[in-house]
Amino acid sequence: MVRLEKNLDESEQTNLVDYEKIVASKEFQIMLSDKKKFVIPFTIFFMGYSLLLPFLVFYTDILDHSFIGDITWAWVYGVSITVMSVWVCSIYVRKSERIDEQIKEIIEKEGL
Repeated sequence: MVRLEKNLDESEQTNLVDYEKIVASKEFQIMLSDKKKFVIPFTIFFMGYSLLLPFLVFYTDILDHSFIGDITWAWVYGVSITVMSVWVCSIYVRKSERIDEQIKEIIEKEGL
């Protein structure tokens, strides 16, 4: 039993990952910086664009005007939110692929 525990301790020690070293590495910091450069501005843009619709509807009459026939600018803005969402999602997918590649390089460098 003691022997088994000893072997287990040795295997645990060999499998320990120095996460602090990885977090402090230049590559990891660059990856985090790239991620923040994307996530923060796009989140602010997405939330701002989405929340602007109820503000314009409830506090102004800008969207009450006709765009074409019975279609008002509110409908156009509402549909544009869908288009904007697809656009932001497509950019997110491309950016996340780059971040995944950076993470894969970090994992390979650390031998994990």
